[in-house]
Amino acid sequence: RAKELKDQPAKVRLEKKMTKLEKYWRKESGINKTSIKADSKVSKDDQKAPADQSSKAATNELLEKAAELKKFLQKEGCYNVDLLAVLSDHGVNKEEDIGNIQTNMEWGTITREVRVLQRGKLKDQAAKNRADKTVIKFEKIWRKKTGIKSTSIKEDAKGKKGTAPKDKKIEELQGKGKALKDWMKKNGIWQMALYEELLGAGIESPDQCKGLTEDQFDEIVRKVRVERFKDLKEQKARQAADKLLVKFEKFWRKESGIKKTSLKNK
Repeated sequence: RAKELKDQPAKVRLEKKMTKLEKYWRKESGINKTSIKADSKVSKDDQKAPADQSSKAATNELLEKAAELKKFLQKEGCYNVDLLAVLSDHGVNKEEDIGNIQTNMEWGTITREVRVLQRGKLKDQAAKNRADKTVIKFEKIWRKKTGIKSTSIKEDAKGKKGTAPKDKKIEELQGKGKALKDWMKKNGIWQMALYEELLGAGIESPDQCKGLTEDQFDEIVRKVRVERFKDLKEQKARQAADKLLVKFEKFWRKESGIKKTSLKNK
């Protein structure tokens, strides 16, 4: 199974499931970890086992896929291979893609995934502090590019923290549009505002995109531009957002068979 998984976060999730299964099995069977003796055949076989080549291959694939982002992170002094892996998994493979992280909720997910990856690697507190500083440094870059403030969560009358309406809405939408979200990320056209508008139009899978008429498509793109440009302060970020929409249009025209036309209604 591990050989089939290309990204590091997916491997971590699989490992957690296997660990949970092992705990249940040991509890029910009464078999302890120490029941395998050091000089047993199983122990010797483990010692002879080759190094995990799949993880090396996955790392090499990541470094090739996100080479531009790696250079940018190194230049800004916030490079970390785990941060790079998680960002790539969220569709961020170059500097222009940073604006695709569009909510505090999505950023929170990214930081949690980075911590999970580093949990077993970092032994001392000093190393953990350095890793945290790297993530915080990148967070400042992201917030500057997108104009998103550090928090949109307010306390209610009872003193409990409540989820911001926008983040809550996104959380609900992500459940029914997982196939669409995965497809958008795979093809390098992931953008939260576009994702929301597609779901709002009843598009929950890549196949349903084919059924969009040109008028529907134009309306979705218009709304996305209004929504995104409201948040983006830098011209470079706006150009990157437009470039992504153009890429999405090419996919849509190819799948739907609708050609671009220069004819206009008089």
